[in-house]
Amino acid sequence: MKPIRSYVIRIYRRDAEALGGLVENVRTGRSAPFRSLQELCDLLSGRLPFARRPSARRAARKPSALSAATE
Repeated sequence: MKPIRSYVIRIYRRDAEALGGLVENVRTGRSAPFRSLQELCDLLSGRLPFARRPSARRAARKPSALSAATE
């Protein structure tokens, strides 16, 4: 059985024809932009890779070693 994958998808529509946005993998924190419905489908199916580093939002949620040491 395949594991369940969870994503946060932000969609921005500039006009009736232009579609774009950002997809974030909830488990890994990696994110990737898309500029068309085809790119979105490719990201979700695994045909296009996500960024190697976590998104800024995910990095901000993780406590740093410094803050853990001061508590």
